[in-house]
Amino acid sequence: MSLYAAETHDRTDREEVLLSRLFGTMGIVDREAYLGALLAEAGVDAAPGDIPSMQIQFWPELGGASPDLILECESLLLFVIAAKREALGKRELRLLAESGRKLSPRSQVLLITEGTSPPPVVDDVVQELPPRWDPPFRWISWARIYELLRRTVRERGEEPPARDLVEDLLGLLAAHGMAPFVGFEPSLLKRYREALPAADHLFRSVRLFAHDVETRSQAIGIRPISLHTERKEEPPVQGPRSITLHYADESWDPAILSVGSLFLALDCLVGEVRVGFRSNLAEPAAKALLVEGRSRIGEKMREREDLLLRLDGEETKGEPSREVSLLARLETQEGGNHLQAFELLTILDGTREEVVHRTLEEMAAFREWAADIPLLPLHRLSGQSPFVIATHQT
Repeated sequence: MSLYAAETHDRTDREEVLLSRLFGTMGIVDREAYLGALLAEAGVDAAPGDIPSMQIQFWPELGGASPDLILECESLLLFVIAAKREALGKRELRLLAESGRKLSPRSQVLLITEGTSPPPVVDDVVQELPPRWDPPFRWISWARIYELLRRTVRERGEEPPARDLVEDLLGLLAAHGMAPFVGFEPSLLKRYREALPAADHLFRSVRLFAHDVETRSQAIGIRPISLHTERKEEPPVQGPRSITLHYADESWDPAILSVGSLFLALDCLVGEVRVGFRSNLAEPAAKALLVEGRSRIGEKMREREDLLLRLDGEETKGEPSREVSLLARLETQEGGNHLQAFELLTILDGTREEVVHRTLEEMAAFREWAADIPLLPLHRLSGQSPFVIATHQT
């Protein structure tokens, strides 16, 4: 199977993508330098002269137990398996070892997994093999592969296109969390030092705003119950991308925070102050109640043109929108199964004093709105202070 076919053959697991890219790259660059080094690092026995002509076959069909890849030459028949450690089974590994032995006395099995040590299941399988057999299993981690490739491309002073192919592979491994710490990159350190003063000043000003809102809200009984800091792909150097403060009425059941809360979000990167109500749709009760209150949410949005709606999915966070029709997704199997959170919010701007004042007004308005729809099991008693306090920072 070709590299293109391997990448497009309905294979989307992390290990399958990495395996196809790894050995696809090994088939293009200098095989003795890269593939030979990888096999040697994993303890695989192959004659150096055989490596340039080694055949690479992706996802062969061998019947009961098939490897992910086969490497074959005069001195070696190698079955390769790339999988999560917990996905490796004794029966499958034993069948692979037996199948390889039937095809060639030179057969070995290479396992590629995450982690820092061979999977324990390997020792269990070896105990079940005939004692006269040499243990056929070899192991290497993705982290060791990353270090090996990174070291090799630098020591060889590789030029394009080989350098670009290997660097792309390193980037893919890093994107999937397989890159170990390999030291400080000078270019990244330079960017860090240049950005530090501005990021520090911005984050301090945002924290002062949050503190000001909290201090002034004491007069009307509003206190934060939690503080969350969100880290995105490219956060500021010092401090998180945003601060989110959550609030709840003291008459709400303590378990209410697993269902929904009011929030104040201060976005350091975009430069926005957002106030609203957020419901955690990962809780089945919250999703059911939200469907009940769907018409009231639509009414609220028709009353106020500045309100926005956002539905968050498993992989992406949607932008706030005025599309009330998005609520229909809550009642569909496709939308309902993948939605994790719902937000009804408004975005504030203006001078510092205006934003602080309007923030307090909006939190009170969202509190009243949440209590008046069949969205949360609220039981507010007259005369009670509207909020409770229990601060937690992450």
